[in-house]
Amino acid sequence: MHILAWSLAIVVMIFLVLGVIYIKGRLRISLRLQAQYQREFAALQQEKKIVYDFLHDLGEAFTEEIDREHLLRIIITCARKVTAAKGAAIYLWDFDRQKLIAASVEGNFPPPLMIAPAVAEQLAAKIEDLQAFLKLEAVPAGSGTIIAEVAQTGVGVLVEKAEADPSFPWFKQQSLQTSTYLAVPLHYRAEQLGVLALANREDGQPFSKADFDLVKSVADQAAYSLQHAKIYTELTEKKKLDHEIEVAREIQRILLPSDAPRMEGFNCAALNIPAQQVSGDYFDFIQVDAKHWGVAVADVSGKGVPASIIMAMCRSVLRSKATGNLSPAQVLRAVNRQLYPDIREDMFITMLYMILDSSGTLTLARAGHESPLCCRDHFKHIETLQAPGMALGIDAGDVFDEVIKDVTVELSPLDTVVVYTDGINEALDDEGNEFGQEQLKAVLRDAGPQSVDFLVKTIVDRVQNFSRGHPQNDDITLAAVQRCDE
Repeated sequence: MHILAWSLAIVVMIFLVLGVIYIKGRLRISLRLQAQYQREFAALQQEKKIVYDFLHDLGEAFTEEIDREHLLRIIITCARKVTAAKGAAIYLWDFDRQKLIAASVEGNFPPPLMIAPAVAEQLAAKIEDLQAFLKLEAVPAGSGTIIAEVAQTGVGVLVEKAEADPSFPWFKQQSLQTSTYLAVPLHYRAEQLGVLALANREDGQPFSKADFDLVKSVADQAAYSLQHAKIYTELTEKKKLDHEIEVAREIQRILLPSDAPRMEGFNCAALNIPAQQVSGDYFDFIQVDAKHWGVAVADVSGKGVPASIIMAMCRSVLRSKATGNLSPAQVLRAVNRQLYPDIREDMFITMLYMILDSSGTLTLARAGHESPLCCRDHFKHIETLQAPGMALGIDAGDVFDEVIKDVTVELSPLDTVVVYTDGINEALDDEGNEFGQEQLKAVLRDAGPQSVDFLVKTIVDRVQNFSRGHPQNDDITLAAVQRCDE
């Protein structure tokens, strides 16, 4: 019994010791797991903070005028932080989508294309030189690089071991080599904007699937922000352009006469209705000398700002050549010679210039412009005044000078001459029919006996009513001169 008791005691002691050892072992395992969980939790908290800061910074970037460079830095910095990447770059498509441009580079990002050994030595020595080089070296769409592939397919790529991958160029410089790589597309709905790429981790480990998923989430939010920044920038530029066009319109309004001048022996009126905010049409009244006035109507090919600039040039040159010269053809010859060197090959100017003598004589020259209409016998008879000539800006002067001629017309009291641009006779209705010269003559017969002011306003009203339902496709300009009733 005594021996049995001691045996049982020894067994119990052994079990107690083993139990303590087991409990201590489990405790150590538990503590290790707890430490591991704490590390993982801390890492998750850090990732959460990085992503939160990223979203916060994106929001802050939109509170004031958006700086795209600042926005790109926010995106690339967040991507590096969540992956501990040594280098990162954002490549965006250029305008014609033939190549990708490094819009932002941070850290030590390996060149995606092979470069000369001497250049590689220089880039490996200084990270700033590497970043500057990458921003200048575009990646062609057909280069076969991971960047081009992801940008074209819209499918991200994760490369854990890049050393043996032929997609990456090999460099003897350690800092330019690629060991691990991930690239995700930047896309907004169906539009591919570019690529966010990261290379090499700080700890030497390969990028993981978790890294890939996290960067993809960052890229999706980043692409949305980039697209909205683009829209915001375009809107800002449009507002600026609208303001500049408004200034140009105001300048043009000042250049056109606000009222017809008082002329001895004649009553005059004119109107200009631009098709866009600024006009390529032009009219002017110029005092040639004490007894003569010049009246000009011109039409620059095209519309909008380019045409309005040519119009302003034309006005300046015409006024400089008109004073004291009683030959419209000579004036237009001088205008053509001065304007020809400065007008693009695809542009030209048609102009009709006439000089009124207080005695009732009208002399005109026509540089390819619509022929004016002369209304006689209280608008019962309307004739077209023909004159030879060609448009300004087409010929340097040899042919132009030979073709253009003066034509003189004697006007009786209340005879009226109407000069217009093709925005009148070529105005279209909603069925594509032109207003035409016959309808213009009908308006002249109806409204002419009233006054020249009433006449030009009525013509414009009839044209606009005719074109109702169809946008005005050309500038409308006309001028009317009527010899006073003696």
